[in-house]
Amino acid sequence: MDSATPGLAKEDIRRYLHGICEEAKDLMRAYDPQRMLDWTKTNIADGAAFQADIRIQKDGAHAGSVAVTLEKDDILQLGGLFGTLAGKNSIADYSLDIKIKDVISHGADAATVKVTWHEHIVFQMPSGAGQDNNGRVTVDVKADCCHLLLREDGRLGIGLTLCSGEARMLNSD
Repeated sequence: MDSATPGLAKEDIRRYLHGICEEAKDLMRAYDPQRMLDWTKTNIADGAAFQADIRIQKDGAHAGSVAVTLEKDDILQLGGLFGTLAGKNSIADYSLDIKIKDVISHGADAATVKVTWHEHIVFQMPSGAGQDNNGRVTVDVKADCCHLLLREDGRLGIGLTLCSGEARMLNSD
């Protein structure tokens, strides 16, 4: 790396990724599907691809695995679908945390970042006819990811992403 070209600062990366966590919490509390889509358009770089391999457990038993590769347009479509299906009052609790494990700078406008994400979401299921209580579904996702962060138009965005993780679902009354 040319010493005259400063690398993308680790503190900027840390602040950006922790900011993503706070923004996600705000978006889920406000439950505004259009804001979610706008956030995705702003924070995911054009041409970005996400590849994830997730093992799924349901009520403690292995339920399957999912391997997906998504591009930005796919993520925007899924975000719209989530917004349609979830409903404003269906999210009872939400948190998103990150642990940054390694940062490798690739100059002033790019860095590779290895992180562990932990997302916790509790869905409140609507009462069915004749039911007095609402069931809940708790989903905990822990994923180790490698992100390429890019600075475009003076703003950081998420580029190529590779993740491997586990999703645990638990049904409760």
